[in-house]
Amino acid sequence: MRTPGILTRICTPLLIVALLFSPFDNLLAQWVAPEALQDAVDSLGDDQSAFVTSGDILKYIPERQLEHELETRDSASLASFVNDLMSLDARMGYDPERDMGAIPLNLTSRNFRGTGVPTPPLLRDFHREPGPFSVHRYLFPESGIPTFGGALVAMYPEDLIAGKVDVAIVGVPSNMSSGRRDAGWGPDAMRGLDTIATPDIQSLIKPLEALSVVDYGDFDIDNLSVEKTVTHVAEMVAETAATGTIPMIVGGDTSLLYPGVKGVAETHGTENVGLLHFSAHPDAERHGAHTMSDRQALFGLLNEGIIDGNNTIQVGLRGPDVDIDTLQWLRDQGVRYHTMAEIQQRGFDNVLRRMTREVDRGPDKFFVSIDVSAIDPTDLIAAGRATPNGLRLDEVTQAVRHVCASKEIVGFEITDLAVYLDFSKRSVMHANAVLNACLNGIAVQKSGLEADYVHPLALDHGQR
Repeated sequence: MRTPGILTRICTPLLIVALLFSPFDNLLAQWVAPEALQDAVDSLGDDQSAFVTSGDILKYIPERQLEHELETRDSASLASFVNDLMSLDARMGYDPERDMGAIPLNLTSRNFRGTGVPTPPLLRDFHREPGPFSVHRYLFPESGIPTFGGALVAMYPEDLIAGKVDVAIVGVPSNMSSGRRDAGWGPDAMRGLDTIATPDIQSLIKPLEALSVVDYGDFDIDNLSVEKTVTHVAEMVAETAATGTIPMIVGGDTSLLYPGVKGVAETHGTENVGLLHFSAHPDAERHGAHTMSDRQALFGLLNEGIIDGNNTIQVGLRGPDVDIDTLQWLRDQGVRYHTMAEIQQRGFDNVLRRMTREVDRGPDKFFVSIDVSAIDPTDLIAAGRATPNGLRLDEVTQAVRHVCASKEIVGFEITDLAVYLDFSKRSVMHANAVLNACLNGIAVQKSGLEADYVHPLALDHGQR
């Protein structure tokens, strides 16, 4: 019989070390024993040997520790040690008779889909003629009900069509993924600070004069289910994009990357849409217990074939989620990634030129995604997963404006603004500046100007 308490006395310290320091890139990897330790492995039973050589044991102890145990334990002690780890592995794994595959839903609920069902067309006809409308009392309001950039409001697809709307800015106040959770207040904060739709300093174009822009309200979310939220948001994004309008999503957490791109791809075709994603985090976690979160958004898009890796570009990667295994996986998918190491070694201007060439070689249509963690905390501290040593605000706005002025933008999002982390509103102002950079870029392109055009009055005062 196994000695009572042996798992606690022998394995617990090792497990603590393993959970803290063992990298997850060892998961599912085959392990080949050094020749000097092969006899020890051969002394184990078939199941025990398979557990070791499959690499499953490395989920619980580092490779260095495994070699030490094989070298120092006798056959009986080694077998007991491996048995204990196999027992733990069995308890950690998924058992359909013991574990729920998902949080159960009330399938008999009359409101199973939540409130995320738009008003049916029949009921819309009784209110007004389709088209954007004002929610302000005064003709030139300085206060009142805030809208994105002070724009008119639209509620339904027929409003977008009737108003020939170019851009619909929509809030999605989801707050269900990882990090310091306060992203649900992002849309209200960015609406309330009136720094969107300011003139473009290069071209001097005013975006609300060059474009038809509306505040499209908020899409509904389910505060208890990321899966239900992203399903509904993807449907709403697809509906918006189908009118010919560019959906600009203000989040909300970065799980919105998945439904934003999915909705646009369903409308324009997967092969026709490229993705430019600014973020500290690759969002390519492949071994998590859940299948939908901010950490897995890009993985879901690539794994399901919603976006092509060869049409995907990431900029600003750094932090704890950027490891050898993840970067190798991104490379294997064909993703063009640019880490802060590359930017620091080669300079941002050189990397920007490289990124621009990659965008130019991509599809004609692009979805631009900004996780505010891409920006260094000195410029934007209110990020759900803030990470030091990032991009400067002017670098991000410069890159975003250029791409939005040079490509056909079919979707945009800015996510993970954790408002309460910065009472100064500086982070909100800077998040608005990033959105405004893309809005200005779209206005420049629609005006028929080159992406890097600078108005003579903006470039030089003309005085001696």
